[in-house]
Amino acid sequence: MNYRYITQDIIDAGTINITSPAMYAEAREYNIDAGRNYCRRRRNHIIMGLWFAAQPVIIFITLFVIVEMKQIEQTHRETYTTNARIIAGVAGLLAFVGAYAYFVGFRGYRTPWVMLLCSLPLVFVHPVLTVLCAANFFIGMWYSKWERILRGKDGYPDFTQLAITTIDSEANTVGELTFDNIRERAVNTHRHDGSFLK
Repeated sequence: MNYRYITQDIIDAGTINITSPAMYAEAREYNIDAGRNYCRRRRNHIIMGLWFAAQPVIIFITLFVIVEMKQIEQTHRETYTTNARIIAGVAGLLAFVGAYAYFVGFRGYRTPWVMLLCSLPLVFVHPVLTVLCAANFFIGMWYSKWERILRGKDGYPDFTQLAITTIDSEANTVGELTFDNIRERAVNTHRHDGSFLK
């Protein structure tokens, strides 16, 4: 959104000195948008965090069921799993944990392709876990789409709200400043009947 009075310097400073009703309306509108966008971005991070926490549980339960079924099958057929297959599965699991934790968790590369490539070693653990790779890809697409939308908004990435002050005001936050204070200050400072502030 294009603002007339609010610039990037004002957003970086985190405060705006109101000198007209139009400035107040614009600052109020910016603060409402910044609050909404902050909530959207926070929600996306919470959902991504829940997905990070859910993946190990999904993998553990899936592997537990697969191992149990495989053990029953091998007992009836009198076969066994080779050491090479076990080593490949453990190596795939460790590669997934390492790559996903470093690139997606620590470095913050949450694009769909990076999330897919980091989860591809799960295929060596068991082909059923390909579903988890696809889920990572689609969740990465969803997250990237929202980040692209929010990146175009003013105040990205923190979406800090502006502290609105008036000339000679000692208010430091929006909570300390009321509309009555602005009206009283305007009436006292700029001698008029205050009708434009109603």
